Formats: sequence, C-alpha cells, structure tokens
Amino acid sequence: MRKIILLIILMSFWNNTQACDICGCANGGSFMGLLPNMNQQLIGIRYFSKTYNSHLSSKFLGSREHFQTAELSLRTYPFKNLQMIAFLPYKFNEQVLSYDGQNKRNEGFGDARVLFHYNMINTAMDTLWLSDFNHQLLIGGGVKAPTGKFKFNRFGISEVANANFQLGTGSWDFPIQVIYTLQHKSMGISLNATYQLNCVNENDYRFANRTVLAATLFKSLYTQRLTILPLVGLYVEQAGMDMKSGVKNEFTGGWLAALNTGIEVYTPRYNLSANAQLPVAQNLSDGELAFKSMFSVGISRSF
Repeated sequence: MRKIILLIILMSFWNNTQACDICGCANGGSFMGLLPNMNQQLIGIRYFSKTYNSHLSSKFLGSREHFQTAELSLRTYPFKNLQMIAFLPYKFNEQVLSYDGQNKRNEGFGDARVLFHYNMINTAMDTLWLSDFNHQLLIGGGVKAPTGKFKFNRFGISEVANANFQLGTGSWDFPIQVIYTLQHKSMGISLNATYQLNCVNENDYRFANRTVLAATLFKSLYTQRLTILPLVGLYVEQAGMDMKSGVKNEFTGGWLAALNTGIEVYTPRYNLSANAQLPVAQNLSDGELAFKSMFSVGISRSF
C-alpha cells in the first residue's frame, strides 16, 4: 500500500513539473500603440494586466494565469529625426489552479528594452507639404537585455521552471519595427509591424521568434483644452515553438488575433491612455491555452 501511495505522489509531482510548459506568456510581444506628441520628450508609467486559462483539457491541471506589469518609459531625441524609447518593467505573475486553488507567484523586474526609430517621413513637420493627407514612417529596432530573472531554485534542485512564467527570457533579444501612420484631417490609421529575434539563454532555452502586427483606426476630437482620440483596431501575434537544448517544446507556440480598443487624451503637457484587448480567434499551445483579455492604463508627461 505504501508503494502505491508513493507512486501516486511521484506521478503527481511528475505531472505538475511537465505541465509547467503550458502557460500564458509573460514575455510575449508587446504593442506600444499610438506614439503621442511626436518630437516631444516624454516620461511615463503604464500598467498592463493580461489573463489566460491554461490546461483546458485537464480537470486537475487547469489554471488561471494573471500577468501584471508596471512599466516605466522614457522617450528622448539624441539626434534629429532619431527617437530613443527605453522601458523598464516590474512584473507580478500569478497562477491559480482551478482544482484546489493552489497559488503560485513570481515577482520582480522584467527585461529592460531600448528601441531606436528613425523618422524616414513626417509630412506633418514639413512646411512644404500642402495636403490634407499626412504621412509618418518610422523604421528601427533595438535590444532587450536579460535583466529579468529566468531561473530559480525549487525543492533544493537548480532548474528552469515554467519558461513562460519567468520574469524575463534570460537572453539578449533584438526587436525590429516599422510604424506607418496615415492621417486625413481628423481621421487616421496606424500600422505597426514588429519582429523579435530571440537568442539562446544560459539554460540552453530559446524562446521562439515572435511577430506582432497591428492596425489601429483613430479619430481626433478637439475641445478648447483637450485632444481626444478614440481608437479601434486589430492585433495579431504569432510565434513558433520554443527550443530546449535543441529540442522543440511541443507545449508552446501558436497565434492570436484580438480586437484592440481604447482612448487617448492629450493636454499640452500630459497624455492619458486606456486600452483593452479581447480575443477574436486563437490557437495557442495546440488549443491548451486561451487568452482571455488585456487591459492597460498609462500616463506620460512631456518635458
């Protein structure tokens, strides 16, 4: 009888460790949204909240993941037509098992990012451009540094736990980005394409390269002291399978399409924003993972 009980305990432990691979990704691609007050330096803070349901086919391993991020940002112009944006996130990751309410947490600084965008076209700043249409094209890229913790010690054994539940990727990664905005009088559309090239970390784990595409429609509403931009759009994210020691992690990868909606409010000095995402269609971790929602609020100040 004792052997049977011991076997059940070992099998339970094995299932829990293997199941860790299916989880909402705290290190996924991010969408910056509209870039306010072009040619003004900004400092700001933004809060993100993302929720997932995982292990959808399992009664005992089903869980709800909640990823929260408070992110500081800074935008400066080191040279004419070149903007630099730096991000430093602090993360609160939580997973709650549906079966018994067991709670797991992971908290700390995430991976810092620095992006550079060169202003290829900006007819709004060109005094020779006489048209109701204005264009802006930004092309750039950057680097994501492994400032977020990736490995930790559990049960006295050094191991990499759930890769997607970590605070960072543990690797130097390189996003490439193109942002195009077309505006006709008060109406406009912004197109954003980001491809992130991920490298192998010290644990021989490599997150899959990730592609993010977003299209956002917006309209400018003016009052005596405010500019208000309601917006709506589509957000698409795709990633292949992660690799561990050269072997594909079958519990990762997939794609997601989500409706993005929000509002931006501008004053001469401040920018307030609120955005939300709801899934339209998805296939994550071969159907074992479901994105539920994303919500963000932020404030920035020009200087």
